[in-house]
Amino acid sequence: MSKPSRLEDIPFAETLAEDPEAPPLGDLFSRDRGLRLKASIHWIRHTKDGLLNTVFHHILKLCPAQAVSNFGNALVPLMRWSYRNKVFPRRIRENFSALTQGRWPEGDVTREKEALGRWWGNISRTISEFSIVNSLWSSSRVEVEGIEHLEAARRTGCPIVFTSMHLATWEALFVAIHEGLAGPSIGPFQPEPNRFKNRIVHAIRKERNQYLFPPGQRSAYRLRRLMSGGRYSMTIFIDEVRDKQVHLPCFGRKLPQKGNAVVAVKIANSSGATLVPTYLTRIGPARFKLVILPPMERPEGDGPYPVQPTLQALNDVFEPIVLEHIEEWYMLGELRLPKTFAKSAWVRSLAVRNEQARRG
Repeated sequence: MSKPSRLEDIPFAETLAEDPEAPPLGDLFSRDRGLRLKASIHWIRHTKDGLLNTVFHHILKLCPAQAVSNFGNALVPLMRWSYRNKVFPRRIRENFSALTQGRWPEGDVTREKEALGRWWGNISRTISEFSIVNSLWSSSRVEVEGIEHLEAARRTGCPIVFTSMHLATWEALFVAIHEGLAGPSIGPFQPEPNRFKNRIVHAIRKERNQYLFPPGQRSAYRLRRLMSGGRYSMTIFIDEVRDKQVHLPCFGRKLPQKGNAVVAVKIANSSGATLVPTYLTRIGPARFKLVILPPMERPEGDGPYPVQPTLQALNDVFEPIVLEHIEEWYMLGELRLPKTFAKSAWVRSLAVRNEQARRG
């Protein structure tokens, strides 16, 4: 039997992330605090959150796009209050402060707080906008800049691997590429811890018939085979969480040795594809600009992309973009910077650049 290299040969069910192993229901009453907490998260918290998310998803799906976005923004005070005792809001605040050094006049705490508030607003809008994300491209709520770079990549006659960051409502980038710019487009995705959220996302993607695969060896095999056939483009976000850390952009840290960026380079090499960086930014409630950047050049014409130099080139492209649009970067809460980061040479250099830009 021939190995599948067409989407038609692959059951769409393979794109649904496996549910995490359920702890015994009886652990809810265990004397072991760790077992009790794990069971409580799975059986109570995730179920409650999943029910609320499912109900709101189906209600918001029927509403106008701008109203959906504004509804999300209206929930920011409630969201921040509900997370007030969690660790990650403090991490977000500290990361935001470190990555915006020099952007505000020294001692201007108010402007920094306002900017951090806009980060929370973007996140809350994004969560709501997932309900109507499939309609954003067809309703012309995503404008495109840099289409000439996509045309340049197409003229090579090679498949295209789009690399990106989790900015604004990043799922809209999947939609725009798949339905408008270079579809069908495939790729990997990182499942949520909550099984109910994964089912919602799976249903959204099934509605537009886009195959995005969860982590695993079978998915990696599928992606390599499909891309080698030359029928599809691939979209991959290279700022994913791995080992409880976001490794790209580097922000002065070492380049990663594995992860989505390495996968993107290796699949581009095995399929002869061209790497094309792209990203999304918010320009209004449920309105976005998709920016396509120049294709990554191979150092020796048709030769392979060298992995580490290409990762450095991708970091050089995306790091300043993420810093510029830090108020829209979803992964800020997953980034775990060293304790000495705020006093590092990299941050001092960033502060100087930001101050120079601020003073014109």
